Amino acid sequence: MAASSSSDLPPQHQVFINFRGEDLRLGFISHLVEALENDNINVFIDNYADKGEPLETLLTKIQESRIALAIFSGKYTESTWCLRELAMIKDCVEKGKLVAIPIFYKLDPSTVRGVRGQFGDAFRDLEEPDLTQKKEWKKALKWIPDLIGITVHEKSPESEILNEIVKEVKKALKKVSLEGTLKASVDPLESIYTRTSSGGEKDKTFGIKERIKELEDKLDLVKYKGTRVIGVVGMPGIGKTTLLKEFTETWKGKFFRHALIDQIREKANNFRLECLPTLLLEKILPELNNPQIDSIEEPYKTHKGLLRERKVLVVLDDVSGREQIYALLGKYDLHNKHEWIKDGSRIVIATNDMSLLKGLVHDTYVVRQLNHRDSLQLFRHHAFHYDQAIPSKMDFMKLSDEFVHYTRGHPLALKILGRELYEKNIKHWETKLKILAQSPTTYIGEVVQVSYDELSSAQKDVFLDLACFRSQDVDYVESLLASSDPESTEVIKPLKNKFLIDTYDGRVEMHDLLYTFSRELDLKSSTHGGSKQRRVWQHQDIINVQQKTMGATDVRGIFLDLYEMKGETSLDPEHFKNMCNLRYLKLYNSHCPHECETNNKVNLPDGLKLPLKEVRCLHWLKFPLDELPNDFDPINLVDLKLPYSEIERLWEGFKDTPVLKWVDLNHSSKLCSVSGLSKARNLQRLNLEGCTSLESLQHVNLISLKTLTLSNCSNFKEFPLIPENLEALYLDGTAISQLPDNVVNLKRLVLLYMKDCRLLENIPTGVGDLKSLQKLVLSGCLKLHELPEMKKSSLKILLLDGTSIKSMPLLPSVQCLCLSRNDQISYIPARINQVSQLTRLDLKYCTKLTSVPELPPTLQYLDAHGCSSLKNVAKPLVRVMLTVQNHCTFNFTNCGNLDQAAKEEIQSYAQRKCQLLSDARRHYNGGRSSEALFSTCFPGCEVPSWFGHEAVGSLLQRKLLPHWHVKRLSGIALCAVVSFLDRKYDISCFSVTCTFKIKVEGKSWVPFTCPIGVWTREGDKNDKIESDHVFISYISCPHTIRCLEDENSDKCKFSEVSLEFTVTGSTTRIGIFKVLKCGLNLVYENDKNKNSSHVEKYDVPVKASFEEPEHGIMEEERNINKTRSDDRRAKKKRKTRRDDIMIISTVTQTCVSSVTPRMEDKLIG
Repeated sequence: MAASSSSDLPPQHQVFINFRGEDLRLGFISHLVEALENDNINVFIDNYADKGEPLETLLTKIQESRIALAIFSGKYTESTWCLRELAMIKDCVEKGKLVAIPIFYKLDPSTVRGVRGQFGDAFRDLEEPDLTQKKEWKKALKWIPDLIGITVHEKSPESEILNEIVKEVKKALKKVSLEGTLKASVDPLESIYTRTSSGGEKDKTFGIKERIKELEDKLDLVKYKGTRVIGVVGMPGIGKTTLLKEFTETWKGKFFRHALIDQIREKANNFRLECLPTLLLEKILPELNNPQIDSIEEPYKTHKGLLRERKVLVVLDDVSGREQIYALLGKYDLHNKHEWIKDGSRIVIATNDMSLLKGLVHDTYVVRQLNHRDSLQLFRHHAFHYDQAIPSKMDFMKLSDEFVHYTRGHPLALKILGRELYEKNIKHWETKLKILAQSPTTYIGEVVQVSYDELSSAQKDVFLDLACFRSQDVDYVESLLASSDPESTEVIKPLKNKFLIDTYDGRVEMHDLLYTFSRELDLKSSTHGGSKQRRVWQHQDIINVQQKTMGATDVRGIFLDLYEMKGETSLDPEHFKNMCNLRYLKLYNSHCPHECETNNKVNLPDGLKLPLKEVRCLHWLKFPLDELPNDFDPINLVDLKLPYSEIERLWEGFKDTPVLKWVDLNHSSKLCSVSGLSKARNLQRLNLEGCTSLESLQHVNLISLKTLTLSNCSNFKEFPLIPENLEALYLDGTAISQLPDNVVNLKRLVLLYMKDCRLLENIPTGVGDLKSLQKLVLSGCLKLHELPEMKKSSLKILLLDGTSIKSMPLLPSVQCLCLSRNDQISYIPARINQVSQLTRLDLKYCTKLTSVPELPPTLQYLDAHGCSSLKNVAKPLVRVMLTVQNHCTFNFTNCGNLDQAAKEEIQSYAQRKCQLLSDARRHYNGGRSSEALFSTCFPGCEVPSWFGHEAVGSLLQRKLLPHWHVKRLSGIALCAVVSFLDRKYDISCFSVTCTFKIKVEGKSWVPFTCPIGVWTREGDKNDKIESDHVFISYISCPHTIRCLEDENSDKCKFSEVSLEFTVTGSTTRIGIFKVLKCGLNLVYENDKNKNSSHVEKYDVPVKASFEEPEHGIMEEERNINKTRSDDRRAKKKRKTRRDDIMIISTVTQTCVSSVTPRMEDKLIG
């Protein structure tokens, strides 16, 4: 052994190594000892003990050492001597006589800390008669791993790990030498909330101020006069204890006395309930010596007088039973006051189980996950030394974000993970992230295990089941659980109350770390304290069942992802025969959510035996047999899904399926009969999409059916008697020529989808009487010429594109009407402006349409693309109304026959819409948001005259006069004239955008991007843009400009603007698009004193309830605008000056343009 070179260190040994010899002695340990001794560090391992000495000598050596390396490996817990040494190490560390460094050899720290997996099983199997000693060992197993340690992964380079261990040992020895005392490198987990990297000062907290403020709002002393009781709840480890400690420190000064009783669960388990009220009395009445309680029912009867003299703050943490609350506060409810506590006192009760608080609290505060910012700060605080600057490397920053995302804002996981990565290099961080991606670790297993252990056996099974179906509908999950045991559905609520699951938008959800915890439990051969049933996810585990290395009767679920398989595999016909407890059998493809075809499949060359009756869920993608095995009993089957299968029928004969609700056989092209569903009296959804051999539905029980999908059943001709409970019916792509007359009985039908029913010639008159019908899709029904009268209908969406309808139906309730690709309609009824709910009107490719009448003011979307015969539009096109609307689009692309009057009306409408939208946005929200509110496009080659600034080409640069914003700028109108140079080239889509830059004199440019217009070709139709087009867009005043207004409102400075317009399309071909001209107009608030005749005539009046703007339009702006208009009109159009003046006099009263006219633009710009 090498001698020590340090005179101040003991001559014997400095480092004691605690390890399992069977695992490590001849490999890792021998190399570690050599590395330490090569660095002049004295080491002791059991090899160095004198032969014949008692084993107790080894414990003495620990006490003589300065550092202990506790090396945890797979078989560590098989050795009682390893555990005795570990307990001694813990004892020495707690006394300040030893520094311990844990090393996790191919084990996750959480596995050791939680005593889980095979590691935990071996510990529980130890035959140790002294239960007290075994309890001490378990404490050591939980305590030591909470020190900052080193993890050795499967792929960790051993040389690097050895160097790292040597480095840490030398650092610890140096610290011991300098300080003269010995301390553990980190406090244990029970103090995790207040630790620091140095172990001295209190740990920082993040996001705590917001949480305290939210809790304070529920306890407000002014707002709530009487005694107020509040519950604090949240998932295990979420930070309830941290919050309560900080809250108590903040609020204790508001009360004469306060009491924080923590770890109530543990104290109640270790001692009797009678001890709890004594703890409370000691803190509230410290003047009492050895206070005694009267009884557990009335603990404070004797001291009631003293207690009622002063208001107090009582905080109870980690409550796990209602009896604990009663023991501390007496038996009470919200209707009966506490007899021993003074009005105005405040009580806070923290628990993992919300159900304990029912009827006992006035309100509940739920502690949620940390947001990303606070999570990142907490992680960095633990991953880097508290006085160490965070590395500036972008790699560290990016990886930090990844680790924070992994924990999903869970503070305990952030702390533990950060401490694992403490002072590790970037390569170690990257390796750790890859390991977590391949084999996730929960990091909160120990605190979750406490809640899990308190569940009943049935609750444990349901919790593990729910992990297999997370993000599924609550109704679906409850149906799976209740198929044979109705009481099982009641298990969901207790799990939700304990925050082990949650429900969002009708779906069952589970935090990622809880999901990982559940998967870790299922990886064990048995669930300690629960059932032995397993859910199998890995392909190899399924093979192990076949090879009888895993008990078939223990398998509760099989979930095989075919995407993770390589090619095809085959199963023995008796593979599932003995799985009598199998409930869930799923062979699916995670790569495609629609479970389309995959090259990976499971074959059954010799058939299949499935003598099972417990199966609730049977999913099998590409099921290879022509029917399900005859011995399969679907008595408990709830969900049957066999997409892209080879089945011709479900099973032979008729089988009782009393709880079957969902059947999905989509794209089973050989399916010709579904008569096996004749006894499915509770069937709610039947999906037969793409079953091309299916011709009819015979002997099927449809009495409870709500959704029937027969899409693309191309040979389906005969429709059966329609069930009255049907809510959605999909018949698109079928060979149906007519609907049965009894369709009138579908009183609950909401959706009727009959797209591409090319043989359909008429719709029964009864459809018009279906009051529940909301959406009717008849797209592509080429033989359909007319609709029945539908005055009673409440239809909101009517799609008639690609039909031969000759007249436009006008329904008072319709919101979306599509008539595109219709070559029959030549006009639109004038009364369309009375369809008060219409928001979308699609007229694309209506090639015979010649005119558009006045449209309803509610219309937000009009698409008349490709209406080649369209010539006229009404004046006004729309009577705009002062209202807040989202993006409003009117599209007239490829309407080449539009006359000049029609184009001018479109421009006029755009101008009025910009102005009134601007006013509306300001009335509703002050114009703070920046978004495209209006856009239009039409054939043309000129920027409209009401634009205050224009330029030739795609770039517009201007210097705006001082005070151009004058606090009344509401929005910006943009215009681009685009030429499509190669008109022979088919274009599938393109978009027009503007990059807007602005700066005030002496400051830097501030950019933002504005959308101008977008166009997308419909389907596979060949299409070309046949001429130059004008694109106009209005956006509300961006926040960027608002800030400039606020900063420079009192300064006389010029502002510079630069606008660059670009067109991008689906092609990389150069020279397809070109911006010929562009324009900018600054839109201001309207004049409150003058209502133009233009507005009075064409627009819906502003409601009196709206607040009028404070300032009118400046007179000089109106004069400049008029001068600008007069100067340029004669050059652009062949009209008399008198005509120009008449037009401008009307336009300028509606919308005020920029204070800088175009002629001045040319001089200044």
